[in-house]
Amino acid sequence: MKRVPFFSRIYRFFAPRRRLLYGLTLTLLLGGAIALTSVHLTEDIGAMLPDDGSQAATDFHLLQQAPFVSRIVIQLQGEAGSDLSAAADQLAAQLTPPLFSRVLSGPGSQAGQALLPVLEGAQPALFTSADAASLAKLDAAAVRQRLESGYARLLTPEGLAFKDLLRSDPLDLRQFGLAKLRQVSLVPNARLRDGHFASADGSSLLLVAETPIPLTDSRGGAALLRHFATAAATLPAGVTATLVSGHRYTLANADAIKRDLAVVLSLSSLAVLAIYLVFLRSWQGLFVFLVPAAILLVASGAVALLYAEVFAVTLGFGGVLLGIADEYAMHVYFACRQSPRDRGEILGEVAGPVIFGACATLASFAVMLVSVLPGQRQLAIYAMIGIAAALLLSLVVLPHLVRPAPTVAGEAPASVPLGYGGRWPRRWVIGVWAAILMVSAVFAVDLRFNGELRAMSLVPDELRRDEARLSQVWGDIRGKAMIVCEGADLDSALAANERLYATLVAQLPATEVVSLAPLLPAAATQAANQQRWVAFWQGEAGRTTLAQLAGEGRRLGFAPAAFAPFRERLLAPAVVTPETLHQGGLGAVLDALLVPTPKGIRLLTLVPDTAAVRALFSGAGAPTDGHLVSQARFGEIVGAAIKKDFSRYLVLTMVVVLVLVIAVFRDMKKILLTLVPVVTGLLVMFGVMGLCGIPFNLFNIVATVLIIGLCVDYGIFMVCKVSGESDGTADRSVLVSGLTTLAGFGVLILARHPAMHSIGVTVMLGIGAAIPAALLVIPALYRGEEP
Repeated sequence: MKRVPFFSRIYRFFAPRRRLLYGLTLTLLLGGAIALTSVHLTEDIGAMLPDDGSQAATDFHLLQQAPFVSRIVIQLQGEAGSDLSAAADQLAAQLTPPLFSRVLSGPGSQAGQALLPVLEGAQPALFTSADAASLAKLDAAAVRQRLESGYARLLTPEGLAFKDLLRSDPLDLRQFGLAKLRQVSLVPNARLRDGHFASADGSSLLLVAETPIPLTDSRGGAALLRHFATAAATLPAGVTATLVSGHRYTLANADAIKRDLAVVLSLSSLAVLAIYLVFLRSWQGLFVFLVPAAILLVASGAVALLYAEVFAVTLGFGGVLLGIADEYAMHVYFACRQSPRDRGEILGEVAGPVIFGACATLASFAVMLVSVLPGQRQLAIYAMIGIAAALLLSLVVLPHLVRPAPTVAGEAPASVPLGYGGRWPRRWVIGVWAAILMVSAVFAVDLRFNGELRAMSLVPDELRRDEARLSQVWGDIRGKAMIVCEGADLDSALAANERLYATLVAQLPATEVVSLAPLLPAAATQAANQQRWVAFWQGEAGRTTLAQLAGEGRRLGFAPAAFAPFRERLLAPAVVTPETLHQGGLGAVLDALLVPTPKGIRLLTLVPDTAAVRALFSGAGAPTDGHLVSQARFGEIVGAAIKKDFSRYLVLTMVVVLVLVIAVFRDMKKILLTLVPVVTGLLVMFGVMGLCGIPFNLFNIVATVLIIGLCVDYGIFMVCKVSGESDGTADRSVLVSGLTTLAGFGVLILARHPAMHSIGVTVMLGIGAAIPAALLVIPALYRGEEP
């Protein structure tokens, strides 16, 4: 490999001007520290989801509109004798703006008085053919029974309030509307008690709250939860309140990431320092340690300036960067410590492998710049800035700080030959390596891809239990799938929603479908229903029913004009509009299922998130009037996207790296040997993950890119060493830098956050296999010499 005289000249330029060099370096670090103080961290899971307008991106946005995803659900439970209704009203009154914009504990005690007249007025517009067939079966006995029942209620204490209702609906036709009302029940197991949402056994009440705080705002979420805790603490003895919302997930992840950042950066720094003390055994090794510590300031400050918001996972990668950025400093350190020659000459020799190794890692991360995930793109920028800074500090600043060792004996134990020699027979090294690769390849085919959101986020056990208790009492209110219908205007959206509803009830039990279609049909359907209504009452069956009503009314002593309001309504049918439903107290349901958008109207239908429903919306025969959005399907879509993107990244990275290696060596044997650590690291990582059932997620793509970049570095350094193109310190540099990389990744295993933990586990596997492959297998395959 050719010498690089540029860095020799740089060294000689700064040799008599070291104060200037140190001043420029301190200025750079101080600038990074100042910029870092203005960083705005965010824990938005959207960082790891596509922002390219793809189906995954669209579905993630739509999932946020699901009725109980964006809202806060509060469950009150009380001991026997507790006045839950009063407690619910008290809590609702204390959850006030600006953190809580609206709290709904039920439709209110007066809801029925507003709803029943609305349902009566809506009967003609909602009169389906099934309703007509049912009404046609109403005979004289049924008319008599209904009037007698109504008459009996008039004699009760509530009779005065019931009088107007009986006059306007003596045949109890409101039951048709009440049946349709069940189709918009967002809480399947709720019952109304004193105007509140109550559980079947009456031991729990449900409150639904709205907030302007975004789900991804951890600071706002923390303030919201503190406000709730303060209000809940004032509840009467024996009454407890449990809040479930996306804010708790966000806050749990934010706290975990902050804790992990502190632990990862602290422990990785200590582990790297310990490795330096063991292997370098010189106070000058402190300068090698300061290189990755310094580039953390530079890289973090740079992304703080480049981005208005920095994803917390990006800075969490700092511990990893700490473990890999010392690689270049390590090579320069060992080269400068071993030889008393002129530093300029040494730099000219070592700069080539170091630069090409850094270029391989930079190229690997550069591939991530084409990612559709904003978090991956930001992480790539962060890593590339850090690696570039480490390269410059290692080649420009570090040589001025390191002096030659007095004797070889003063070197660390790492100077002991690491080759297979007498202890590592060549055939055994190659045989064991080949066996490991074959076994890994067998299990690698079992690797599975997981795109589940919760697999990429921390879900505390307490929150998981609260979700389970909520589902047990109220039904699966937060886990339903959602089908989205859209139209340029309200009527076109309602028409599409009707067609969708007809398709769904033909395939699923009607009780499992939550839809506005039965209560708010399109204008054409309402007109047809009204015509059917008028035709029925003007036809023979209707006239017979009216005659029976008049006859039974006389028999029971009702006045001739007692049911005049009912007769007047028969021939003056009204239309149903969203405003009509609002007047009936259904505003909360309407707001949840009817969403205005800049392009028109969006209607939501809720169904169980089952394999049968997902199968219904798959293939050529899928309904065209709605788009299915569910957490399970979203996971499948993201999983497929991960698999596709991973294949693309792997191919692109390997092509870029291969081109670089060809440009460096231009010798097929050396090229193939350089790739030995790469192939070994990847196969072992995939094999162990497949064997242990560890799923591959979005964060493992980062790990794979990192493994490729680092492993190529190891391959370049070791091939240069065994081929005599560099000094004999490459094996020590690879060993120590590899150990520091493992130290950086090793502490990630202690992280609570699944994203950081998964990176740690998978890269430990890859780098842990690549280091012995570089140190032992490359020399064994090259000539059988000791490295």
